[in-house]
Amino acid sequence: MPPRPPVMLVVVMAAASLLPASLFRGKRRSFTGHARELMHYRSILAGYTGRIDTTLGELGELSDALRRRDVDIDEAVDRLASGEDELDVIADEMREMEAPEQLHELHLEYEANLERALRGIVTAERGCGLTRQRHRPPDDEEALAYWKRGHANIVHARMRMQEVAEVLLAWEPGRPAEVSVHTRLRRDA
Repeated sequence: MPPRPPVMLVVVMAAASLLPASLFRGKRRSFTGHARELMHYRSILAGYTGRIDTTLGELGELSDALRRRDVDIDEAVDRLASGEDELDVIADEMREMEAPEQLHELHLEYEANLERALRGIVTAERGCGLTRQRHRPPDDEEALAYWKRGHANIVHARMRMQEVAEVLLAWEPGRPAEVSVHTRLRRDA
């Protein structure tokens, strides 16, 4: 009678042969899986970008009105604070989003510009805070400097975010995912 291999050795060898298959199963996705992930990302991002653009448009106009001194300070502070809170919530939700791998860099740039816009809002709020101090004259120029800086940050961040969002929402696999002067000129030509 031939010698039988130990049962434990057979079990270990069978488990070792099945282990690589179980490690890599589920990692590969079909084309429809990638397409579904991209469509899901686009739909969520489109909702966020619409809300962000609308809010930043309103706050940009508000900070411009502050520069011209065409708006009540208390009303402006309330609107700036509510806009900041709304954008903070969206920024937190966007940080939790998982962009397709090729879009990670652009997604991070979009988030960075959203943070820039938030800093602009805080700067405009600081200018409003300066006008509330009792020892300040009503037409103090320091608050105006804060409003100008805040307005510039809000408007420029919004413009860049519109460019990045356009690429994020229109990107197709196999195409470069970049926003630069070169790609913009090539696209517009």
